[in-house]
Amino acid sequence: MKIISEHIFTRENMKATIFNCGIFSVGFIKKDGSERHMNCRSVSNDKFFMGGELKGNREHLIEVIDLDALRKNPTQPTKAWRSIVLNSIFSLKIGGQQWVK
Repeated sequence: MKIISEHIFTRENMKATIFNCGIFSVGFIKKDGSERHMNCRSVSNDKFFMGGELKGNREHLIEVIDLDALRKNPTQPTKAWRSIVLNSIFSLKIGGQQWVK
């Protein structure tokens, strides 16, 4: 397990890191204060939102597909879409390597 600095959790670094990795795991604190661990993949905005528009300032968020939710609703992939607040992330696991704050 690697302990990393805060700069890896910027939106640009996260997007660059997860874009080509396929499936990854993330641990974060939800709005209600509880911990959540999720297996997910990055969102392809062009295909996923089908012309929809994400409104407001989203610089502090990263959009992902929750793979467990996608398995439950395979015909409705938009129900698996999640936004994660970047500064709430405390762990990230990609390709067998794990980083923690």
